[in-house]
Amino acid sequence: MKILNLILLLFCISCSAQNAGLIDKTQLKLMNDTKSFEQFVFYGFCNCTDQYLFAETFTDNYITTFNHLEPFPRFFEKELIKVTLDDFQNSKKESFTHLQDKFYNGYLVISKCSKIYNISNKSLKRTYNLFISNQNSQKQWSDDDMKNYLDNYFVKVQTE
Repeated sequence: MKILNLILLLFCISCSAQNAGLIDKTQLKLMNDTKSFEQFVFYGFCNCTDQYLFAETFTDNYITTFNHLEPFPRFFEKELIKVTLDDFQNSKKESFTHLQDKFYNGYLVISKCSKIYNISNKSLKRTYNLFISNQNSQKQWSDDDMKNYLDNYFVKVQTE
């Protein structure tokens, strides 16, 4: 019985080490994946404009990219992305302080959101990298999805 327990323990350790290696490779590829970062930036822009223009473009675009089997929305839940983007936007709140004092101007909202959510924004890239590195969200990643992403980029959906 002790031998069986020892074999089971070694098997669990081996599986855990393989999964950790797969997670590390996936995380590294996501950090260097320009398309996933561009999606994160676009989600941020949509989230920003939604807040001031009272639209739902963030949700619509998340669902669209999720249904197109893009890896970024498949790896991260909409709520996790939204919380991260809300925190980032709150740190840039001074850009929007006088926006509500002026008359309603949709162009001004879009202009300010574009300045904050720009691909060349280094603090946004740091936020993205921290978000990708969050180990709580990585626990939800499935081995099959990670392998599909590393091999083929798009995540394959398994049907019954």
